[in-house]
Amino acid sequence: TISMKCSHLDHLCGDDSELSYLCLPIVAHGDTVGLLHIRFDVHQSPCCDDNQFDDARRFAMQCAEHISLAIANVKLRDELRDQSTRDALTGLFNRRYFLDVMRSEIARAQRNENEFGLISFDADNFKVFNDNHGHDAGDVVLREVADCMRSLFSENEVLSRFGGEEFSILLPGATATEAFEAADRLRAAVGALNINYGGKRLPTITISGGVASYPADGKFVQDMLNVADKALYRAKAEGRDKMCRSSDLTLATSDKAY
Repeated sequence: TISMKCSHLDHLCGDDSELSYLCLPIVAHGDTVGLLHIRFDVHQSPCCDDNQFDDARRFAMQCAEHISLAIANVKLRDELRDQSTRDALTGLFNRRYFLDVMRSEIARAQRNENEFGLISFDADNFKVFNDNHGHDAGDVVLREVADCMRSLFSENEVLSRFGGEEFSILLPGATATEAFEAADRLRAAVGALNINYGGKRLPTITISGGVASYPADGKFVQDMLNVADKALYRAKAEGRDKMCRSSDLTLATSDKAY
């Protein structure tokens, strides 16, 4: 047994001349995640001789092992959950999780008669970018876009990498106007990014996207996704680096009628 005074005792008990204690590390997956501290007051436990102290130490070590195992299991569960719901490259939620959240949000919005917004966007000319600069540089761009999303949105919004260079954002409680304004702020922020790779600055990245709103643009997941995708394609057709919404689709239809 190592007999030394632990520094964390200074503010707990001051003079420890009549105090016996144990400090046992809590280790999970090789990382120390905590400390089990047990104190024995000599005045309250005068019969705590060396043999009894050894028994208490062995019992405390068993407790520490059980606690370590429990924490390790919780950490493993959390890691597996993240692997099933998170995109490995960007750390954003993946497509499956995003669709599940959309279904839940639609049900909640129906009960409470609320609105919410959906933003779907992707990086412009990303295939050409990958061909010219390589997929590693493309991965750097995707991570930078994800970081930009996290910097602009709070934990209330659900940020997702939908697949490839496609991203989606769910904005609970947002009106159609608020969702569009948020989308345009994101477009401007991504366009202002300075991204370096291999010691060189990469070309400016732009995004194009579409915005849909519940319930105006649909009361089912696929309906809203379809509207957002059509608005995205409209933004691409109009020259990219642009955000469009369902009203832009209506305007486009009216233009074709003439």
